[in-house]
Amino acid sequence: MPKPIVCLSEQLCQYLELFRSCFSKPQWKYFVTVLLGLVECEERKTMTGLLRVVGEDVSLSGMSRFLNKWPWDPGKVASVWQKRFRERMEHAVQAEHERLKAERPTSIGRPKETVVTRFLTLDDSVHTKPKGRKMGGPGRYYSKTE
Repeated sequence: MPKPIVCLSEQLCQYLELFRSCFSKPQWKYFVTVLLGLVECEERKTMTGLLRVVGEDVSLSGMSRFLNKWPWDPGKVASVWQKRFRERMEHAVQAEHERLKAERPTSIGRPKETVVTRFLTLDDSVHTKPKGRKMGGPGRYYSKTE
């Protein structure tokens, strides 16, 4: 059943508001439609599939123009996202640096700089990959086939 934009969760609304300065008013409607469609769509992520799950009065041709021709800057959207991500992760990274420094054995000479590396890899493929490359740093790999 199509879900109207007014039914967005409060957290998603707050997150989307960060990007309002990146778009004009008509573009904003399509941006929210695309993101809500990507979150809610359980079928193929085509433009018509996204429009089926979002109960907003937007046209397929308008969404196509938004994604292909309208003058919005993906770099600006990425920088807004990256700034928020860094602000939210700054305290966790600093705490991890302090923990690693406290665990470091004392030795003669200048200590090595601590490196904080974490990753989460989500894989939606349907076959296993037993010969995957090993990544550095502790992390978690999730495969829905295992």
